[in-house]
Amino acid sequence: MRILRSLLGAALVLASTATVVFVSADRLAHLAPTPVVRAAQAEPSATGSIPAPMKAAPAPKPAAPSIPNGFDTERLHALMRGDPILPGR
Repeated sequence: MRILRSLLGAALVLASTATVVFVSADRLAHLAPTPVVRAAQAEPSATGSIPAPMKAAPAPKPAAPSIPNGFDTERLHALMRGDPILPGR
């Protein structure tokens, strides 16, 4: 019975080690590809081309009205008292 337990323990350790090795090998095989290096573009004077005109950056959108920080405790107390909810407030 002792040998059976030892063999079972050894098989479990071997299976765990094999799993770790195979998963690591799979991860290493699927690493991110190396970035593609682009060739440097030649100067416009060297190619005889005319550079495109620069476009102006679009104007930033106006900021949305900010929500006031904090909590409206007066309104909470009014709601807890059962006061009606007034429109526009």
